[in-house]
Amino acid sequence: MVRDEDTVRPCDHNDWDDVRTRNGFKVLRCRICQGRWKLPSRSVPRCMEFLHDKCEAGPTCVLLHVRRKKRNILERYDHFGESVLKGVAHSVQRRAKRHAEKSRKHTLESSGGSSDDGPPALLDE
Repeated sequence: MVRDEDTVRPCDHNDWDDVRTRNGFKVLRCRICQGRWKLPSRSVPRCMEFLHDKCEAGPTCVLLHVRRKKRNILERYDHFGESVLKGVAHSVQRRAKRHAEKSRKHTLESSGGSSDDGPPALLDE
């Protein structure tokens, strides 16, 4: 059963992941705000120029910009944090948190910092 609120476009953004197709409905997720939208699977007006990186209208295009490859839970967690883990299996939550910690450490190491660094020391003048 599809709820009416699921079939209403959740936002004005035009950057979508194709999450799944089930029972004749396609579920899209906005890459900007994580809003979810269910559409009848045969009436998803995709922008074919976008699929070939040629859409000149950009985000104002009247057709939907649906990406070929959706963001996985690890990428979404890195970008949006804890909110994407609601309703996700605990094993996946742990994996996402470990991945984020490794990414954070790698970023610190490549920038010359350390995860143990505190605030910078004050110098006496």
